[in-house]
Amino acid sequence: MGGKKVGGVLVWLVLAGVLGSCASAPRASPSPEPGTGGGGEGGLSRRERQEFYHLPQGNEHLWLAVLRALPSRATLEGRVSGFQSFLDDPERFGLLADPEHPEGLPVGVALVPSSERQPAARVGVNCAACHVGEFHYRGRRVRVDGAPSLLSMDDFNREAVEVLSRTLADRSRLLDFLQRLAMHLPEQTRGGPRRFDGPVDAARLQVAYPDTDLTPDGESSAQEKLVAQVEWYCGSQTPTPCGPPTLGPEPERVREFDEQLTQYVHELSRKQVRTVPDAIRLLRGHLLYFMRLGKLKFGTYAGPGRVDAFGVARGVLFGPRAAGVLVSPVSYPCLWEFQTQPWLHWDGNTNAMMERNIGQALGMGATVDPKTFASSILPRNLAELERLSRKIESPRWPQDVFGKLDPARIERGSQLFARECQSCHGPTGSVVPLSEVRTDGNRARSFGAEVEGLPFPAALQDVLSRVKQRAYAREGMRAEEIQPLDPGLIYWRAPEGYVARPLDGVWATPPYLHNGSVPTLWHLLQPASARPARFPMGQQEYDPERVGYVTEVSGAPRFTFDVSMPGNGNAGHEYGTALSDEEKRDLLEYLKSL
Repeated sequence: MGGKKVGGVLVWLVLAGVLGSCASAPRASPSPEPGTGGGGEGGLSRRERQEFYHLPQGNEHLWLAVLRALPSRATLEGRVSGFQSFLDDPERFGLLADPEHPEGLPVGVALVPSSERQPAARVGVNCAACHVGEFHYRGRRVRVDGAPSLLSMDDFNREAVEVLSRTLADRSRLLDFLQRLAMHLPEQTRGGPRRFDGPVDAARLQVAYPDTDLTPDGESSAQEKLVAQVEWYCGSQTPTPCGPPTLGPEPERVREFDEQLTQYVHELSRKQVRTVPDAIRLLRGHLLYFMRLGKLKFGTYAGPGRVDAFGVARGVLFGPRAAGVLVSPVSYPCLWEFQTQPWLHWDGNTNAMMERNIGQALGMGATVDPKTFASSILPRNLAELERLSRKIESPRWPQDVFGKLDPARIERGSQLFARECQSCHGPTGSVVPLSEVRTDGNRARSFGAEVEGLPFPAALQDVLSRVKQRAYAREGMRAEEIQPLDPGLIYWRAPEGYVARPLDGVWATPPYLHNGSVPTLWHLLQPASARPARFPMGQQEYDPERVGYVTEVSGAPRFTFDVSMPGNGNAGHEYGTALSDEEKRDLLEYLKSL
């Protein structure tokens, strides 16, 4: 790799989307009723839509049975009646429900069913988790595929680490988990979650853990034998094998953690649970998986709808010291605009469609060996997602939900757009230098920073190119399959600016600017000093007048955006700010119509 060493036995490019997207142009599909997810609008059939929502990419390492048996934070804190699993109520993380999925999985969660080679059903997150948005207004919902979602990987990972740790550390919780897990292992992983109301019968326990003697006898019940097994295994070593893993900044701790994580991926994720200790190791392996971000330092939390993807990639590929403190989170971009654009991402840093898609799969948890560049990604599935995306159109303003558009305002607004906006936001996007646009520069500058004497774009391209070629060879992909997937010459670059793209469907892409620092288009047309310094994020309630998310919510918000944090600046892009309020309304009406 050009003399540069990639750290770790397995490289994990984690968080949602190292490269921010997976395909060029997913559909727009307003839903006339709550939670319907649309019919056949936007160019995709129902089957194709399900494929986009749930197609595996090669990062499916989490056991569905474990996530269904794992309690939520609300369960552990007694805030819900009965048992709520980690997978229940996925909306708290910003995942959208998909009532059409046979397993009840939310949009963006892919399932690989159990098979002879893979004894348990496994799940992972795909690109739709970040790139399907939903907007609420007066009790109705509009779902738009390709729009940025409000998924918070911060919330998802934090709750997973917390509930896994608390389950391992408490014997009563661990015993409850093992009984719930028995309800889903091995053959009962299909058909949706099962209610847990107390001890599982002895026969079910023995089927779930066949190589542990849990058959009742004259001295002990199945539950008593289960307790004895847990006490024996957890007390068999020092430190206890049931304790949460430790992860500190010391290099030896990091190496030890990486070795345990690699063992989980190579061994536990490929074997069937046959004993109670197997199940405990499986639970601990899931905790290792979710703890892997703990090696990095986050100076600014991303919150809903954002991620510091390239900062994470830098840290995982070249070590925490190379990453420093991560302070460059950006919004998930919409996807339909990439269909006709030669340069991808907020800063137009590459034209490599397939390398971006491979990076996205790695970003969701697929693995790669840094010595051989063998990976778990599924390049044909990524190509299929790309094919589906090219059928899609940008979303139309849903007049039946958000209100009718005013033709007179649109006409006046089109003239204002031609005067104020069109020179930059034409049909072909171009990079506007930071010195001109004056928006927060953390994201653009950080991507070009060197790692070990090599520009990060060059180092990243080297890794992704090698992974891509190895994956193509493994799958036996022919030249005629590969040729449409990439341009003739591939570039990764750091232009130190942001791309001004066409504004089709811009109404469906709040919040605004690359870092999501402006909640509505109305606020974007105000001077930077008049834009909100703090506003709630994570709510889906839409403001059709100001075009974006509402800025007042009842109760505590999921997240409060603070523009004073590094990377969160809302200055710059002060175009159209001198217009009168009526002119601004005319311009907004035209933007709604795009």
